[in-house]
Amino acid sequence: MRIVLFSLFGYEIYSHGVFLVLGIVVSGFIMYRLMNKEKLDTTKFLSNIIISVILGIIASRIVFYFMNLYLYDSLYQMLEIWQGGLVSFAGFVFGALVFIVLLKKQKTEMEPVINLAGITFPLGIAIGRIGCALNGEVGVKTKSALAYYGFMPVTAFEIFICSGIFAINFLIYLKFRDKLSKYFLLFSFVILYSLSRIIIDSWRIDPKVFIGLNYSQITSILIFIIALFLYLKNQINFPSSPRERS
Repeated sequence: MRIVLFSLFGYEIYSHGVFLVLGIVVSGFIMYRLMNKEKLDTTKFLSNIIISVILGIIASRIVFYFMNLYLYDSLYQMLEIWQGGLVSFAGFVFGALVFIVLLKKQKTEMEPVINLAGITFPLGIAIGRIGCALNGEVGVKTKSALAYYGFMPVTAFEIFICSGIFAINFLIYLKFRDKLSKYFLLFSFVILYSLSRIIIDSWRIDPKVFIGLNYSQITSILIFIIALFLYLKNQINFPSSPRERS
């Protein structure tokens, strides 16, 4: 466990924040390059990403604070984000909604941009989760063969899964980019990621709130069902209509 990554001029630099920023920078850079390859407008890309990420982090922190009020003594502690404590799904969903709203407001063609996010977003999550792992975020205590020092390494599982989703979607994009249906890569990411969270979050140290499920699993199930429904609906409406390219 390495909560403090290093010290700089007397200030402690936390691993959680470093890898969160690194994930945003790396995934954002790759998405920027892919957008240029697709000849998409990137003039407001940086500002859109920054606004979406900041508001997403704020949302994830607020949700975590109110879900865990028993851990805090004052409202001020909600601002201590460097201490850890984010509800990732809240941040992902809210940040994505902000990004979509910005694209619509700017009258940008959304489908190709959002589809590319299906490639880069899982990579950003994987890198960001390295900071969580260094903070000692593990799951339940167990004697399972999958255990690491007696605990289920749920964060490590998520890192490997998201890295795999990135690799799969990137290869699909490289080989079949002219044949993919609308939003295919986005649906691929959301469906695979939410399905994996349903499984691995069962090993997290979170209270069970409904039929043996925690809040994260319930959210994952809802997202999985919605994403699968929208994907199937999209396939029915556009069974053989890949995006036209210039």
